[in-house]
Order: sequence, then structure tokens, then C-alpha cells
Amino acid sequence: MNSTQACIAIDVSKGKSHVCAYATKDDLVQKPIEILHDREGFKVLDGLYNRLNTVEGRSPIFIYETTGIYHRPLKRYLKDKHYPQREVSPLLAAKHRKNSGIRIPKSDKADPKSLARLFYDGDIHLSPNSDEVYYELLQLDRSYQTMTKLMVMCKVHFKEKLDILFPRFEDYFDNTYTTYTLNLLEAYPHPELILHKRSDAIEHRLIKDGLQSGRAQYVVQVLKDYCQNCVPGTSSESVDTQILRLFIQQIKFYTLERNHIIEQMTVMVEKFPLYKQLKSIPGIGPLLAVRLIAELGDLSRFRNNRQLIAYAGLDPLVYQSGQKDGKHLGISKKGNCYLRAILYQVIGISIQVSTDHPIKMYVQKKKQTHPNKSAKIAGCAKLLRIIYSLYHSGENYTF
Repeated sequence: MNSTQACIAIDVSKGKSHVCAYATKDDLVQKPIEILHDREGFKVLDGLYNRLNTVEGRSPIFIYETTGIYHRPLKRYLKDKHYPQREVSPLLAAKHRKNSGIRIPKSDKADPKSLARLFYDGDIHLSPNSDEVYYELLQLDRSYQTMTKLMVMCKVHFKEKLDILFPRFEDYFDNTYTTYTLNLLEAYPHPELILHKRSDAIEHRLIKDGLQSGRAQYVVQVLKDYCQNCVPGTSSESVDTQILRLFIQQIKFYTLERNHIIEQMTVMVEKFPLYKQLKSIPGIGPLLAVRLIAELGDLSRFRNNRQLIAYAGLDPLVYQSGQKDGKHLGISKKGNCYLRAILYQVIGISIQVSTDHPIKMYVQKKKQTHPNKSAKIAGCAKLLRIIYSLYHSGENYTF
């Protein structure tokens, strides 16, 4: 890195940052100071920028860590001002700080200096700002995951109330989460309410929910027979019926929201070549394709597939010392855990495909010498290498 380049190093934290400025590698012109993430605080950055720009005659570069979400206000401010900026991975910053000396202090005032040393001493390249669409995709996918967790929790409590009000209901109806089943239980959350309702009224409701007339008649007959023989744990006036209705409404809400999120994400990625390339891989459908793109982000920021594998936390740990060979220690897991989960899901589906293909055969071969989980994890790394290759070649997956 050019040791005569001016830089402004920023250690970002929640709602505030610590800032220092260098005219050159050995010329500290501003000791670390604290600024708040508001207009008054960011005006300090304007002052430092203009000061260095005037002295050096060329624009200084802002360097900061990508700390989850806390750097977003700073990033947007610098972008709106058209200031040159460089993002640094927290893992890279921590590694450089650890390797730059025997005793390196970790403090708010020392961290921006450490970032500046990384700027001057490290091999980091100024990459173009990622398209904002990747940020929006990531936020949508995280929202999708949150909705999924909430829906799963609602389903657990729903099953509890169902076992109280409708014991052995699942023995008669395989899928309790179909639209007509949920609507039926929401309208009549107790067997007595169903028995007191005319069969043709229930049948009309089922047909309205999409069932054919013959199928609706059959369901009503089974339902009436079940309720006639059912012994619920509480009365129809119990609060359990209210709670059951509440959980059904929440399940329906989260289902609709998840579908809406995926539809929105699909519209955003349909024009991406990678979207079609991912769908050409066995085990990846439209849903997993859009979620993979959201978690992978802009692949152009990775210089090789090893960086991508490390980003997913699938790089192997190596800790060699003395007689210890340092091998077979598993993966680092210092990466995107959400991406790892999606990749593992893809591998689980991909190896079930009837047609033989390289990913499936690779995992099967690994299973001969490794446990099932280890073989699948190796398959995840293999899948990432394939995705990276497809991205750069522009071709679909063929086998």
C-alpha cells in the first residue's frame, strides 16, 4: 500500500465511532477522538477530509470495519458525500491486530490506529461499493428467517392447544396446516361447535377454500365422526379456544409474510445470471436460489474460492504444535452461519436426487471414509467452489 496516501481510520461501534487521521504512514495528524453518529459528529469527518485534502492535494480514504449494522449510517453519509471509502472485514482487522505485535491493546482509542496500520501494511484493495440490492436482499432474507422462527414457535403452541381441544386430530387429518384445515379450526375451535353446525354449511366453507365437492363431503363426514367420538380437555367456552384461534391467525400471517418476502426477493434477482445458474444445480429450487444469492452477496468481492469458503466458515481449522498434526479439527465456523445452514440444506436435497451428478457422487465418496455430517460439510465446500466457478464462467451447471 502507498505509505504516502492519507487516510481517515474509523472504529465503528453502536451510535458512535472513534476516529484518527494520517497524512502519511508515519504522520498522525489527528489523535483518536470520539464522534457520535449524527450530523454534528459527521461534520468532524468533513473537517478532517478537507484538511487532509488541502494539505496533500489529493483525497484521503476512509477506512472502517463492517460491524454488522452499526456502520450503515456512516457508510451512507460517506457515499452521499462521494468520499472514497474502504470496508474491512472484522475478522481481517482482528487478525492483523493480533499479528502486529506481542502485546497489542484492544481499546476504542487503539482500534482506529490498528485499522490505519492495516491500511498501510496490509494487502487490501479498493473494491467498488456493492450494489444496494445485495443489502436489501440480505435484510429480506434475515426477515424471512425471523418470520420462520416465529411461525415455528406458533406451530408448537398451536399443537399444544390442538391436543387439548382436538385430541388425536392428526390421526384423522395428516396435514393440519392446509388452508382449509386452519380456516375450519379458526371458525370452529371446539368439537362441540362443529357438531352443532350443519354439514352443508361446513361443506360450503370447504369448497370456498378450494376443495372439490366430493372431497368436501368426505372431509365433513370424517370430521363429524371424529367429533362425535372426541373427548376434548376443556369446554367450548374455555380460553383455550381463544388461544387456538390466536395461534392460527399468527400462523396464517407469518405464512403470508414469508411468501411475500420470497416473491419480493425473486423479483429482485430474476435478472441476475447467477439466479438461473443456481437453479441448474440439483437440489436448488427458486426459494433456495434467492436465499443463496441474498447470503452470498456480491461474489465479485472474493478474489478466489478460498475466500468465499472462509466467508461461509467452511475453511478447515489447522492447529499444529509439536507432536500434534493439527489436522481433522473440523471447520472454523468463523463466517456466515446462515449461509452454512442453507448450503447444508441444499446438500441434503441434492444427494437425494435420483440422477447421479458430481456433487452427489462427491458426498457419497466422502461417506466411505468420513461420518455422514462431515461428508455433507465437505459437500457444502464443494458446492461453493462450483458456484464460484459458475459465476465467473457464466455457464449453467451441467452433468
